[in-house]
Amino acid sequence: MKRIISILITGTMLICGIGSVFAAEQTDTADSLVLSESSHLKLDRDAGFVDMIDGTVTVAELKSNFVGTVVVAAADGTAKADDEAVATGDTVVAGDDSLMAIIYGDADGNGKVNIGDVAAALKSIAKWDVDISAYAADVDKNGKVNLADASKVLKKVAKWDDISLGNVRMVFDNTHVNAENENADMELFFTDMMNKLGRRQTENTGLNAFKMKMAKNETESCQALLLSDSDMEGLTAELTPFEYEFGGHSLESKLEWINYYDHNILTRVNPRNMADFWYGDYFPEIVLPMADSFELQSDMLQHLIISVTAGKDAPAGMYRAALNIKDADGKVIKTAYVYAYVWDFALPDAPYSASIFNTQWYGGKNDEYSYKDYYNFMLDNNLSAYVLPYDIDTPEGQAYMSDPRVSAFVIAGEGYGGIMSEDDEDTKKYFEIVQSNPEWAKKGLFYYTDEPWGPGLLNVKTTYEHLVDVLGTTEGIRNITPLAGNDSFVDEDHQNRGIDPVAYIDPYINVWCPQSPAFHRMNEGGLWTPRRMVSLYGEFPERAEAFKAKGEEMWWYVCCSPEVPYANYFTWYQGVILRVLLWQQYFNDVDGQLYYATGAHWDRISKNQFDIYNGDGVLMFPGEFFGRTGPCASWRLYQVRDGFDDFDYLRIAEELVGREAVMKVVNKVTSGMLKFTEDYRVLDACRDEIVQMILEAQK
Repeated sequence: MKRIISILITGTMLICGIGSVFAAEQTDTADSLVLSESSHLKLDRDAGFVDMIDGTVTVAELKSNFVGTVVVAAADGTAKADDEAVATGDTVVAGDDSLMAIIYGDADGNGKVNIGDVAAALKSIAKWDVDISAYAADVDKNGKVNLADASKVLKKVAKWDDISLGNVRMVFDNTHVNAENENADMELFFTDMMNKLGRRQTENTGLNAFKMKMAKNETESCQALLLSDSDMEGLTAELTPFEYEFGGHSLESKLEWINYYDHNILTRVNPRNMADFWYGDYFPEIVLPMADSFELQSDMLQHLIISVTAGKDAPAGMYRAALNIKDADGKVIKTAYVYAYVWDFALPDAPYSASIFNTQWYGGKNDEYSYKDYYNFMLDNNLSAYVLPYDIDTPEGQAYMSDPRVSAFVIAGEGYGGIMSEDDEDTKKYFEIVQSNPEWAKKGLFYYTDEPWGPGLLNVKTTYEHLVDVLGTTEGIRNITPLAGNDSFVDEDHQNRGIDPVAYIDPYINVWCPQSPAFHRMNEGGLWTPRRMVSLYGEFPERAEAFKAKGEEMWWYVCCSPEVPYANYFTWYQGVILRVLLWQQYFNDVDGQLYYATGAHWDRISKNQFDIYNGDGVLMFPGEFFGRTGPCASWRLYQVRDGFDDFDYLRIAEELVGREAVMKVVNKVTSGMLKFTEDYRVLDACRDEIVQMILEAQK
């Protein structure tokens, strides 16, 4: 009855109440209401209203959904201004055509969705004499207004996730879905990409579905977990396309398989007694393309990795795919939904954090995959390598230098088997080419000395002086030297005069690259620099500020150290700790990151062994070692990729709302080199906070 009354009221408004609008606006309006191609609204002419309006909108926002000029009229027939809120019962008019606007949840028709609407709905349910829109109050669209509707509006007002009033949008649903040929002896569930579970950790997470969240121009991943009561053979997995909630767009995605490393993990990285926190199991390590079929071992987890990429043109909103597991006969025995929510902003092509991660390559028997393939693979995961795939004086090399994803490269240097070595003539030629383009000049580095100790510090001085002599200038030189410690001296004379390594190499370095513990303050415990050096020069964070104040860059690095309890890229860490390193980089206002290798211990991998210890220097693998071809990621590489994306989020937010506001959130993740969360849910929630800062600032 109330719906009938609402329609009658609408009809009365259309006949009697909008004459004044026509008088002023009719000459500019279209003949009828026509939605633009990009609009997700629906014109429900049977019910007499504009449906699928997503939440509260302004008049201008509603008008943008239509072709030609339309008018939005209030109940008294007067045209509403573009910046006014559209209320339930307002009328959208074009020529002689008009329909009522329905704002789901706006039961009292004031253009807002709040507690007042809940109260009005409750009064109506209790048979009070109140005037509400039954259409707007029926937010679950089941044909009646009841307590479930009031509850849903309350959740929306309280900003619960996955609430859509009027079922306008696709929302995450964790309900278990039965496959057509459901196998009750098998489980399929999900967990966050940061949550490293061993194969024996078989407790169901309770996640029957999963929702990834990402910006445009970003890739995110999650883990699907399979568990069977018995051994199974001949299984296959299928991931359907991630389709947009309103249709017309899908996201690029891939499904991958996990191989394991028989190793240990620290369940707590920073406890009082680490000996009590080691846990041994088979842990995810090698990420491989799916084979044509696979097997399951009874009572042991098998991880699958689902990755999805939102392009720059991806419409914001929810996407959904189905993961289907099929038996040897091709029957679907398990199915689950996987969601991807795309936020309405994009990450830049050019990362905010620079990087140089030394990249190995493996050509295989037929040399099918080249260094370029491995370089591109790292680039796809947010990382730049030491050296370009082509010489700097080639068109191909210059195309890479112009690629915004390439954040740094070495022009010339020493060590690492000569991969950076150039003679003086080429060094000068390459430098001049790099300097000819301001964007290239921001990326090119010289890297002649690695971790100098004692007399080795002299090499920083002599190589720089030789470089200046070759180039004939000091202008434009960006010279980097990873500095492992601050407790050795060039010689006895420098020691007696209290000149530490930082002060000694200061004239020859302008891209500083200490190891991450340099930023560990003395009052936090631990040791990076001798107390005497602190008393003379101050702690390194202050020195870093001084270097940056005079226009120099501050990078840092990790390698086989620092070990526990510092954040690093080790196999014995949970994924959250790998990502924490980039939050610590932001916390300390560091510009870039260096890492010495991504395939340092491939010689320890064969058919009969897999020994990469703690994973230091190993972030990817040749697929040929595991029955595949080409470069394959480690489980940890995906954490590193996401950490660099986190850094982008933080810098974007800083540009919009300022560093102070961002640091309030960062401090929940890390507030010192040994003060950081070990709970991936904390980091994920803080990432959501940063996203909300960005979205609200953009509005």
